[in-house]
Amino acid sequence: MSVVGTQVLGRSRADRRWRRLAVALTVVGLALTAPLGAASAAPPPGPTMPVEFDLTRYQPVGGAQFRPVAYSDDGRAFLRIGGWLCQIGPDYRYVGCQGRPATAPRDVRGAAISGDQQGPWRIPDWSNYRFGAPSGFRAPTLPVGKRVTIAGVTCTAPRPATAACRTGSRALIFTPGWHKFFFPSGDTAHSPNPAPRELPPRLQYWNQLPATPAPPR
Repeated sequence: MSVVGTQVLGRSRADRRWRRLAVALTVVGLALTAPLGAASAAPPPGPTMPVEFDLTRYQPVGGAQFRPVAYSDDGRAFLRIGGWLCQIGPDYRYVGCQGRPATAPRDVRGAAISGDQQGPWRIPDWSNYRFGAPSGFRAPTLPVGKRVTIAGVTCTAPRPATAACRTGSRALIFTPGWHKFFFPSGDTAHSPNPAPRELPPRLQYWNQLPATPAPPR
């Protein structure tokens, strides 16, 4: 074989070795990056407890002061929270709050949860749902920083002009500027929430409350 032929053959063998090395390095690189890709595809974390329902932030008070004894009031409890009138009962885990936050439709006068089975539902102006005590009982105010649990409903007074009440997996928050509803995943027995852009960033994604800690009974 000539000198030129020997040189060409040598270069051909060298090229093949380099190609094999490049392929091997590519395979190793893919193997190393695969776990990173899997980690980046992990689902986002679940819902966190809104500060309005973090009960460690609030001092409990007794519920007797909010419950009138008049027969016409049917065992309900009435309280003012941040200026909003809320009522609990007469049955277990029933609660409603009166008022229209800025994000609610104009023909709405409140919202209610029914037995932890439905709601929060908006209460339209034409509804016969009644807010307030038939007896004329004047609802006491739940002070800021306090909470009360009555008939499976826990209401908190997180800050001035804000009311928050929850049952088991359903809840509502009223403020002058916005409102937020919570309900189980996949549930359809409730009214819709405002558009996310109208809510605080911390409340724009999840419409569910975390499973733990369990709410008071």
